[in-house]
Amino acid sequence: MIILIILGVVSVIFLLIIRKKGKKLEVIRFISTLIATLIGVLLAVTLSNNANIKKEKEDSIKLLNSASRIIDMTYVYTVGLESYIKDYKNDSIKNTDSIISIIKEKNPLPYPDLLGTIISNELISKNMSDFSYIQINSVIINLKRNCEYGRINTYKRSLKELELLLELEIDYQKGEIDLQVMNDEYISKSKDFMQKFSDPKTISVEVQENE
Repeated sequence: MIILIILGVVSVIFLLIIRKKGKKLEVIRFISTLIATLIGVLLAVTLSNNANIKKEKEDSIKLLNSASRIIDMTYVYTVGLESYIKDYKNDSIKNTDSIISIIKEKNPLPYPDLLGTIISNELISKNMSDFSYIQINSVIINLKRNCEYGRINTYKRSLKELELLLELEIDYQKGEIDLQVMNDEYISKSKDFMQKFSDPKTISVEVQENE
């Protein structure tokens, strides 16, 4: 933009000088060259901006895919721990409260710390939709609040909500869905998660619907 302004100012000054000398042919040639130059510069700037936008979007999608894989692994590991403890409880020989307490103490529910790092990344915060950014941070609050075995159902629900939000945002970044579809899909599936992972002990941050 600065280059265009400088080029324009210099061109106007040069044009005025030529006109005073009465050189019409040179004026015409100069105007033609100026127009061609301006078009070339504008085209180059536009292509460069488009390339940067495309590159940013591709990098954002890669980071979002990484975040989604992190959440998926966290969920699988959480379910594995839950299953292991349930099997231990069902074993009449091994089952004692003290042993189970020790197992839980030594194997806390996994928390996806890298998720926060990815979401706070400047590239993500710049390109992510407002809907996803707000909802993801709301669910992260629930995740931190419920990271304990006594509220494991709510913890699993939060993980599934995060996974869903990331998948929807990836589709949005790819241009496959719009904001309204994203909102409707999240509202619908999050209600299913609430039924599947019901936990009366927990108060969660409710899903905000777009008006």
